[in-house]
Amino acid sequence: MEPKLLTNEYEFNNNLECLYRYVYSDTEHFDPHYHEFYEFFIILEGNAYHLINGSKTKLTKGSLVFIRPSDTHDYVAINSKPFVFLNISFSANTAAKIFDFLGDGFPSKQLISSPMPPEIHLNDYDLKRFTNRFESIKAIDPQNTPALKTAMRSFLFNTFTRYFAAGEQIHEDMPVWLEQMCEKMKRDGNFALGSDYFFSLSDKSREHISRSIKQYTGMTVSEYINSLRLNFIANMLRNSNYSISQIIFDSGFNNISWASECFKLKYGVTMREYRQKTLD
Repeated sequence: MEPKLLTNEYEFNNNLECLYRYVYSDTEHFDPHYHEFYEFFIILEGNAYHLINGSKTKLTKGSLVFIRPSDTHDYVAINSKPFVFLNISFSANTAAKIFDFLGDGFPSKQLISSPMPPEIHLNDYDLKRFTNRFESIKAIDPQNTPALKTAMRSFLFNTFTRYFAAGEQIHEDMPVWLEQMCEKMKRDGNFALGSDYFFSLSDKSREHISRSIKQYTGMTVSEYINSLRLNFIANMLRNSNYSISQIIFDSGFNNISWASECFKLKYGVTMREYRQKTLD
């Protein structure tokens, strides 16, 4: 079957430039298609096959996928069992405004140009957080376009920055599971919890994780975590008046001398000198 083009006029009937739909597979007919617009979709219940750009991947509960206008895709139920997903579509103009605001530090070009659409998997906690955040949007009067547009853009911004912002050391070929581990270490100060927490983020063996992160970042697990801690220290020295010792312990280092040595090795100056430079 020839893929169908879904245009902006098909999807958007006002200046909201965003649309969401909850889809139950048993009451929907799916055909191969591509868009003029972008979309996120996330599997809320069940499993399905995703026919995407000539390949077939399995989607499970928590699969979050970013679809670009260049992608041709379709959904197929597994063993005829139903599945449920939330689809959030948004115009190229909306995407451009978000990417422009995020600037060159955000990997928008990689997200748009990768051969396959970026996909991550949310665990039960992150899926619940994702859906709970969306609940507030459903409480907005649909006739209040300005409020709904702001809420939708805020949600899209949060989704991009929380789940699809590649870190400084992320290699473009890094496996998704390892990239997710690295991203989780940067969230909510998790780097302060150390290597045991890092290893707990995957069911893979410590040896496999250690080999993989060395392969894709050039660092050991300890070196990777310490690099995040040093980034935190440098930022707090620059952007707070907290004491140096407090910043060090908040970062997860439990030895001031070792932290100071690592910091000087990376930045070429002591922490006190680094802070003073930002004040001059």
